[in-house]
Amino acid sequence: MCLWLSLGGEMVANPKTSDTKDKSVSKDSKTKIQSSYAKNRKLKTSSVVTSTSAALPPIILKNHKGNWKPLELLWEESSGAVAPEFRYAKKYLLITDTKKIYLTRRVIKNGKLVLDETKEIQPKMYQKWMNALFEKGIHQLPMEEIPEEQVTGISYNFVTFRFSSTKSKFYYQLDEINQPNWEKKKEIIDYIERMKP
Repeated sequence: MCLWLSLGGEMVANPKTSDTKDKSVSKDSKTKIQSSYAKNRKLKTSSVVTSTSAALPPIILKNHKGNWKPLELLWEESSGAVAPEFRYAKKYLLITDTKKIYLTRRVIKNGKLVLDETKEIQPKMYQKWMNALFEKGIHQLPMEEIPEEQVTGISYNFVTFRFSSTKSKFYYQLDEINQPNWEKKKEIIDYIERMKP
């Protein structure tokens, strides 16, 4: 079972602050200016990558024509070889076409299909997801090859991320994802699973 997630949008850099002060400006004027600046900054930062943030460049999600850049995120997770009544599988697909964004979610629990839907995603939500995924470093992971050693009854789950020239992919088994050295990847998986229209 697999999940593709495509994302695209436009982001704006955080405004730079200045510590310079004009001593000739009255206290009331200074308060009004600062209040106005704070409001403007608050509005602008809603579309900015804010994380371990100042280090991240702005994520430009649209091209010069105003269309969404193609992005795909694929997540696949399943329970492996267990009794049918305990089987589960999850598939999320977020994709963009030139003007719209769609999220498909398909979930099987206890061997039964409990969710199968595709919905359009609003740009603000999409941008929020992209900000979070980049903050978690999904774009910095390498492209892994599927492990050569295949164990009967063990499923290799994975996340694939593609955005412009950036590509990353990692595989995991259910018994290793909770280990301390998998913390960052687990954060990415958990975030994808929480994405809802």
